[in-house]
Amino acid sequence: MVTESSVVIRWGVLLAGVFVVQLGFVNDLAILGVHPDLLLLVAIGAGLVGGSSRGAAVGFAAGLLGDLMLTGSLGVTALCFTLVGFGVGMAEDSVIRSTRLISMAITAVASALGVVLYAGMNQLLGGHTLSDPRLWQVVGIVSVLNGVLCLGLLPLCRWAEGLGLRSGAYGS
Repeated sequence: MVTESSVVIRWGVLLAGVFVVQLGFVNDLAILGVHPDLLLLVAIGAGLVGGSSRGAAVGFAAGLLGDLMLTGSLGVTALCFTLVGFGVGMAEDSVIRSTRLISMAITAVASALGVVLYAGMNQLLGGHTLSDPRLWQVVGIVSVLNGVLCLGLLPLCRWAEGLGLRSGAYGS
């Protein structure tokens, strides 16, 4: 039997681990100066695995952690990740049968939307992110990297949700 408190603890452990990996390892691995956003990826994974409410809750927590790493306004990342996690959960609910390819596609599109949403919110608050000539390069690289990395993160998200590492996802 999976209790809500054990699910919250597992999501907290996963978020803490991803945060440490993002700060200590992934931020140093950049392709053309761009690295994947693992915290955004966790928000997307929560939406894929747990639905819209779980995606929003985990997205908010992941976004707050992301705000700690950035110099912008506190809460912008949290708002963006909340919206992305919720939207992914809604999109996943409309998919009849999820496959690896569908999960990768949803993750890539959601990652792109998350980066553009963050840039737009930051622009509204006085930043110059939408006019950055590298924005579309960042969108493309983050989308592709997160789309590929979702295959490794989704089993961890299923574990955090209490579904086990090899639940019935992808027709298995």
